[in-house]
Amino acid sequence: MVNKLKGIQKKFFISYLLIGGIILSLFWLTQVVFINKIYSYYKINQLKNYSEKIVEAINNNDEMLLSELIDKSSARVIAISQNEILIVGSKGYGKGLGIPETLLHPAKNLKVVKYEHPFLHIEYLSIIRPFLYHGKPATLIMSIPIAAINDSVNLFKQVFWWIFVITLIAILFISVYMSKKFTRPIQILKNAAHQIASGNLNVKINYKEEDELGDLAKSMNTMVKQLSITDKFRKDLIANISHDLKTPLGLIRGYSEMLLDYYGDDKEKREKYLNIVIKETERMSKLVDDVLQLSKLQSGMVEIKEEPIDLEKLIFETLDIFEIQILEKNIEVKLDNLKLKVIADREMIKRAIINIISNAIASMENSGILTITAEPRDKEILIKISDTGCGIPQKDLEHIFDRYYKGNKSGTGLGLAIVKEILTLHGSKYGIESKEKIGTTFYFTLKAG
Repeated sequence: MVNKLKGIQKKFFISYLLIGGIILSLFWLTQVVFINKIYSYYKINQLKNYSEKIVEAINNNDEMLLSELIDKSSARVIAISQNEILIVGSKGYGKGLGIPETLLHPAKNLKVVKYEHPFLHIEYLSIIRPFLYHGKPATLIMSIPIAAINDSVNLFKQVFWWIFVITLIAILFISVYMSKKFTRPIQILKNAAHQIASGNLNVKINYKEEDELGDLAKSMNTMVKQLSITDKFRKDLIANISHDLKTPLGLIRGYSEMLLDYYGDDKEKREKYLNIVIKETERMSKLVDDVLQLSKLQSGMVEIKEEPIDLEKLIFETLDIFEIQILEKNIEVKLDNLKLKVIADREMIKRAIINIISNAIASMENSGILTITAEPRDKEILIKISDTGCGIPQKDLEHIFDRYYKGNKSGTGLGLAIVKEILTLHGSKYGIESKEKIGTTFYFTLKAG
């Protein structure tokens, strides 16, 4: 049976078996090896209690109670005075019980003695209790055959062996049952882990016990859910990148072929073709750069180089990048309280601000307001970048920082994922607030310079 059990289940089985074996061994030691001593000790204490009550009944001349106590004790009882006058018991008490003459004299203290009948060779266990009878010393002797004690012990030993065998069988079956019960959820988790490893992300672990394994099952279910989401995003990313790369590559190839076939002197048309090639190449380059940048940030190998930065100057540099788009879309830019110093990695924070402003401008069609403000808070600077664009649907807000997530917008969905990684590296507090058709506010903190 043990050979069929594996791993933890086998360990549980052996552990339960050992515990049961130890309990049975202790029981065997106390109830079989030491049973004679234990039962003898019990009978001695019982005789002592009865002897005390019998002495009291003798002194109170309560013959009915005395007779009742003697019957219950199952002992031969004799009480004699100092002059060896029989107080309680039968005539010929000395010869009948074979009590040694030395035990018949008044004792000073209670004694427990063993003696052998001189003729019958029967061993007795006796309690000899001294007491005062009418103010004079007297002795109470209570005796029981040691054979009676041995018979009771032997009977118990026979019963015990049956109990031992039945208990051992019960422990065996309980050990198997409990080991299977405790390892069943582990087996469930193991099977689920194998399915997840093989690519099955539709696994749901149905283990609802409120214990450590239950917590592990919940964590694994959450992990599978997150893996499913990530896997979907990964597939979407591959599809999006494939599509986004395919289009510019097709255009670059087409216009390049047109340039090869073009022999005219129309400079304007040639420049148009070349500009399209350059624009699509830049778009591909940005896409690849975003993927590489996010991978680098998530690798954990990036170290930030903090330095004091003029916030206003940094914002102006960033806005210069978007000058053409701002003019084309007729966007009004409002700046407030930017004459502050922050501590950050200049290039990383610039990249983050570029991505945020890029999203803000993309959300405004023909006109709008782009507002950038800063507010000192203790040892931090709170920076807010707001737009009056189309806003973000509530269902998309909780996923807005997830990599590959795009909502209803075009692109790869990597912009805000990169922002999240950069701000996390800086220990920033960040967030986003948005209402559809009203606008969006992105906020984050940096150390004050």
